Amino acid sequence: MPPNVDWCERELCAWVTNPANTWSNLAYFAFAMSMVLLSSRHGARELRLFGPASFVSGAFSLIYHASYTFLFQFFDFVGMFVFLFVPITLNAIRLGQISSERQVWFYIISVVAMSGLVPLGYFSGFPIQAIVFVLILALIGQEVAINRRGIESPDYRFYLVAIGLISAAAIFSALDVSRVFCDPDNHWIQGHAIWHVLSAASVFALFLFYREVFSRRSPQ
Repeated sequence: MPPNVDWCERELCAWVTNPANTWSNLAYFAFAMSMVLLSSRHGARELRLFGPASFVSGAFSLIYHASYTFLFQFFDFVGMFVFLFVPITLNAIRLGQISSERQVWFYIISVVAMSGLVPLGYFSGFPIQAIVFVLILALIGQEVAINRRGIESPDYRFYLVAIGLISAAAIFSALDVSRVFCDPDNHWIQGHAIWHVLSAASVFALFLFYREVFSRRSPQ
């Protein structure tokens, strides 16, 4: 079965169907390695999932764009949920909505539940990309709530960089799928490939923000 969206890049009859959209995911690997190294130096256990989660997200996206099938598109969404629920879970702890002891179960149940919505959305014709958009809004909403309640007063510079990068990434992705920015035979630069690079950079900026947040928190 084909995926539910047709990106601009023309499919090739090859092992890698969409080269630009496939290899651009290597940006996730590069940033994942940086996050693994930095989190090991920092020592905060809350940061240690960022690198592996980014690697999983990039790997599943790479396989999806190489195959261009719904089967691997499903895993692409799973990879995005694996990453997004890292900061969402941390924010739930910061808000006092869950305890540190329950964070693993909250994380696992959330990823599994969201993953279950993907095939339901696909077969019903629902635009499943909207699930990711809603989760990003939820993540932002959590931080707004933290700020308004005065729970913490972190430096938001890296957070704003992350928001700026993911917003720019979303614009390029939208221009790609709408064929406004589109050259199907260019297998080096594509709007959705730019999404991969910018969103990977956004993930890294978000990691730097949380490194600042947890460096200020007293040991549990």
